[in-house]
Amino acid sequence: MQSLGFFMSSQSSTQGFTLVEMLVCLGVLGVMASFAIPEWQRLQERSRVEAARDQLMNDLQTARVRALQRGETLQLSRLRDCTWATSASNDWSCGWQLVVKADQTVLLTSQLHTPLQVTFAKSDPLDVSHRGDLGTVGDRWVIKSKQSSLNMANVLCLSSASRLRWQSGESCSN
Repeated sequence: MQSLGFFMSSQSSTQGFTLVEMLVCLGVLGVMASFAIPEWQRLQERSRVEAARDQLMNDLQTARVRALQRGETLQLSRLRDCTWATSASNDWSCGWQLVVKADQTVLLTSQLHTPLQVTFAKSDPLDVSHRGDLGTVGDRWVIKSKQSSLNMANVLCLSSASRLRWQSGESCSN
């Protein structure tokens, strides 16, 4: 049969997917997502831990420079005003601030906006001398995920000559 120059087929061609094909595709997609979601969560938590570590490291370097510039002792102390902090005296989970030790003038404040567990080896604030020396050898901060199932932690270590280094895990041993 011919109509306006086109052939019309007596059989109609089927287009689209059957219900079974669509359900199989959705099932495969669901299985793939069940494997991908935990890895995605792990990646996000790792980036949160690393961002907090980098912020602390940058702020410690800034504290050194500011102490040298000002020629006076500065102090890095913990913040206490977030919902996920504990009452422990070494809990820095809310963040930290840099102040002039003599008059407590605040120079810098860094708040953590994600619930991580940040602990400092001492319960006292960290003094930064007028020469830029940071604390004492062996001082360390442990930054870890509050989700214990992820087992994600970084440690920021203070070694001789006030050198900062970081590594994975919770101890500063090599």
